[in-house]
Amino acid sequence: MRVDITKSDGTSISLFPLDEYLYDVLFNFILRGDFTTSDKELSDKHEGSLTLVNYKPMATFSFENSPGYMPFFITISATPEGFSIGYPVGIDVSYGEKTIYLHLGDLSRVIKAYDYRIFKRTIYVTVIQGATVKDFVFNVIELEYLRSINTRFWDKQEFVEKKIKPLIQTLESAIPELRDFKIEYVFYSNLYDGSLQYPYIYLIPKGIINDISDFLLSLYQQNYGIVIIPPGFVPNESIQSPELQKFLDKLPIYLIPKAIVGTYDSCPAVLLPKGDYSQYLVGDEHIINLENSNVIVFGNPKAQEQQNVGQNKEEVNSNTDLNKLEKVPNIADGLGKEIKSVYKSIIEGNSINIEEKVNLLKSLNDALDKLGKAILDALKSQKPLSVDELRKYTEDIVKNAGMSYVGNFDYYLDYYEHSLTETEELEVLATLLTYIAETMYDIAKKVKEYNSQ
Repeated sequence: MRVDITKSDGTSISLFPLDEYLYDVLFNFILRGDFTTSDKELSDKHEGSLTLVNYKPMATFSFENSPGYMPFFITISATPEGFSIGYPVGIDVSYGEKTIYLHLGDLSRVIKAYDYRIFKRTIYVTVIQGATVKDFVFNVIELEYLRSINTRFWDKQEFVEKKIKPLIQTLESAIPELRDFKIEYVFYSNLYDGSLQYPYIYLIPKGIINDISDFLLSLYQQNYGIVIIPPGFVPNESIQSPELQKFLDKLPIYLIPKAIVGTYDSCPAVLLPKGDYSQYLVGDEHIINLENSNVIVFGNPKAQEQQNVGQNKEEVNSNTDLNKLEKVPNIADGLGKEIKSVYKSIIEGNSINIEEKVNLLKSLNDALDKLGKAILDALKSQKPLSVDELRKYTEDIVKNAGMSYVGNFDYYLDYYEHSLTETEELEVLATLLTYIAETMYDIAKKVKEYNSQ
């Protein structure tokens, strides 16, 4: 949502949420008219400035040097054309240091039946702020329609409803990982006959937006010493508390502008940059140490249990918002890594020959396939698998890999059973599905490698 600000000199600035600004910059580059037709390397450059409005990151499309604004440049480039990857069973899509695996399977044939072919493009982004420069690289999946459409005979909306929307809906319903992608479609015009249109569908990882946003916010915090609002803290300048006021009265003057008053777990609190504030405490308040900031909480007995949360997350109370953000990925990643370790135990086993490894890998693949299908059914019905069902599947995975010890899964399964809501269990299963798909993809490559030896 756009916000218009009038500066002290009377001029007006239009501000947009930072993520909207980044979406606009990146997606307009990808959806530009010559993205698929240019025979030269494409490049673009944007100016911007970052500021906070009511503690929310907002950006301009211009260079602003006013107090509180952090100007920056973003340059974007791409190779002249993508490379065709045929119709694979899966695609690795990278952004930054992360990779998302999209398991297609028979969907490749579906894409082909809709008359599309698959390309992968690589986009390069450079963010420049002052003397600081950081590069980002990410992949875009490009679905190109094999023929043009003549708008003298085809209505665009009709084509969207018949050839684009059904394909997108099919992909989204069958590939859970696509929830982490922005899907856009565009019609490019023929250079010589504007009535000929070339439809494309783009799959763009949303994570690249978060990576660039986090980088800019970290620079803003370094430059201005302003903390970013953590989960669980709600700014509220009208909050009143005798203890809070006593604490503020003791703070040095230079810290007052950096102190944000609000609530944490419904109790009066102050958010401050990372530092030692023990000398300013006045009573039974507690300090919660986060990664880049401190929260001073007044009158909250639970806060003591949350102290040093940034240094030891296992000691954080399981009911806090921060822990809710951590526990779901931790459980999903834990289960996923145990599955990958089962796979590695086969390929790294020195006491078994290649033929035995191939047989074990095929058996493991079958066990993973059954778990993957069970998870898909659970996600479609929005009814998570019970811990007993998950335990049975993990036992089958271990057994089919030629192993017997299943204790490595117990810690995560116990947490899954006793510490998660149904919604969180579904989130764990959705993430676990990614690990299963990645492992099955690795198995397929390894079996092919062994068979060629």
